[in-house]
Amino acid sequence: MARGCWVAIGMAAGLAACSPGSNEADYNTVRVDPAQARAQAQIDRAAAAQGPRAAARSGLPVATATPSSAGARKLPIAFQGYWGATPGDCALANVDAGGRLAIEADQLRFFRKRARVDTLREVSANEIAATLSFKADDARWTHSTRFSLEQGGTRLLLVEQGDTARPGQTMRYQRC
Repeated sequence: MARGCWVAIGMAAGLAACSPGSNEADYNTVRVDPAQARAQAQIDRAAAAQGPRAAARSGLPVATATPSSAGARKLPIAFQGYWGATPGDCALANVDAGGRLAIEADQLRFFRKRARVDTLREVSANEIAATLSFKADDARWTHSTRFSLEQGGTRLLLVEQGDTARPGQTMRYQRC
């Protein structure tokens, strides 16, 4: 019996030592970096305003970067990727795909020519106008070109304004 009493007293003393005091750690408090707390508050506000599904689809509002000369020439993400004039042009194994077009952030790669974006202007969410500097073999030229996304972004209409030396062309592509 004396032994059981000492065990009970020892357990009570152990529990008393674990109770939070003024200099003890509080494991129910989580310290969060202020920047992370602001980001989480922004997420919570966006989810409350738009609903969680809409906030997840559209993303969160972010601070916009100061535009630079390179950023002003960057093609929108919706236009970037691989495009083909025919379904066969989308087969990456097809090394002779003459109608394949690869659009990157600041350049276009055609089958036998490349183009660099010199100027860019957004006409609408689905249309941009650009001045492109083309290079093919030893030839170089500049043309104004209009890009239009159609059918929900699965089709691309590219209208190149020509000149007397090099006629322009109109091409339709499908997203690969």
